[in-house]
Amino acid sequence: MITQQDLARSTGWSAEASFSVARLDLAGNDPGSDILSFLDDAKFLAGASRNPALRVLLVNPELLDEARERIPPRTKLIAVDDPRWHFYTLHNTLALEGPLENEPSIIDPNARIHPQAFIDDVGVIIAGGVVVEPHATVLRSARIGEGAVLRAGSVVGTPGFEHKRTSRGVLSVVHDGETRIGAGTEIGSLATVARGFARRHTVVGADCRIDSNAMIAHSAQLGERVFVAAGAVIAGSADVGDDVWIGPGATVIDRARIGAGARVALGSVVFTKVAPGSTVMGNPARPAKITPRRTAV
Repeated sequence: MITQQDLARSTGWSAEASFSVARLDLAGNDPGSDILSFLDDAKFLAGASRNPALRVLLVNPELLDEARERIPPRTKLIAVDDPRWHFYTLHNTLALEGPLENEPSIIDPNARIHPQAFIDDVGVIIAGGVVVEPHATVLRSARIGEGAVLRAGSVVGTPGFEHKRTSRGVLSVVHDGETRIGAGTEIGSLATVARGFARRHTVVGADCRIDSNAMIAHSAQLGERVFVAAGAVIAGSADVGDDVWIGPGATVIDRARIGAGARVALGSVVFTKVAPGSTVMGNPARPAKITPRRTAV
């Protein structure tokens, strides 16, 4: 549980108030358990007011009166000078105390780790038959499935791009999820797979092929047998179904959904859902009109 003592020791907050919640989350999200959140923009008041899971809300003093009018009394309102800073500073403190930051790494004796590879000494699990080539980097949070291959210079488990502008400067947010690489998957040279964030793990399923210089961002989740060609970017929290092909230099934006068996042509930019089995191309990506090739008579 998260209590007022956690908030006090992480941020220096000292007002008298007591609370106990299950987790931190955004004010409009309902994870089915009690949450603490923050509010520094009135446009999010409507979502917060409808959230039955919201129990504690850190709020700007200038929004406090309006919040009292619109937020149900079940939610405790706590005025702080920069709610965003307090929320993510608390998140960072709790994330750094988690098991992925403290449990010793486990490497199967049948894994082949090159002497010039780097494996974090905490928070990593590597199964049998895994191959880690020179200068590959495996950071805490990584779970590498049986027989996976990490090519030279690849990075698995790096923090994703999550930074917050606050009144006290830019605050980089600690990532707290796992980075799961499925059995038989190959991560190409200089490819990067970022760590999961906000309780959503990054997942690259079994038998995938991630080409050189590709980027799999935090909390993206790929199914099985997904092929991602060189230079492609799968942005944060995107979902990619089984047997999908992502062409060279393509970009899948955050939270996009690509159905099983779909194909994304080279250089395309996916902003919305892609239907299973379809082919899309262009920027923005649209269903492709493919003209059959003529054959010589």
